[in-house]
Amino acid sequence: MQYNIGDRVRFMDFDGDGTVTDVLPYGFLEIEVEGMRMRVAAGEIVRVNACEGEDEIRLYDGNTQMSRFKQPAVIAPHSVSSGKKAGRQAEVMEVDLHMDRIRQKYPASRNVPDADALYVQLDVFEKSMAEAFRKGVRTVVLIHGNGRGVLRLELLRRLKEYPGVVVRDASMLRYGSGALEVVLR
Repeated sequence: MQYNIGDRVRFMDFDGDGTVTDVLPYGFLEIEVEGMRMRVAAGEIVRVNACEGEDEIRLYDGNTQMSRFKQPAVIAPHSVSSGKKAGRQAEVMEVDLHMDRIRQKYPASRNVPDADALYVQLDVFEKSMAEAFRKGVRTVVLIHGNGRGVLRLELLRRLKEYPGVVVRDASMLRYGSGALEVVLR
């Protein structure tokens, strides 16, 4: 399958789509998804605007069921919140910065060497903060985990650059000692 710069593509194992920004050698592509550029093997994606579904066949999961991309979205009535509880849920945004979680959400980050993991984590942090400001979220919980403390120190340093935010340790009961709570004003 040949892809061109500007093609809209969908991931086969990930909810999301993006745009081809570069065609790389050895069957790899650079895809931009929500402002983040990822390197992906051409076999992991399909073109969105496929002619009469020819590429959509690749979304077949082999178990005689079509992939989630082909199924219409169904909204369960019990999943829709209302009232005060819904308002409280919208006020808190949790961002898990563990690399295994990031690799699940952004499959192209699987190709990132462990030595560059910090840069990916900080990129996800920056984009999450921008999204929180855009959506008017009141509190962002950054789950960084307990490691050597490099990510935590870098998060604290970068959070000082945001005007009007209050940073404190998140709830020990809920998140353990590896999370920061950022209150946006």
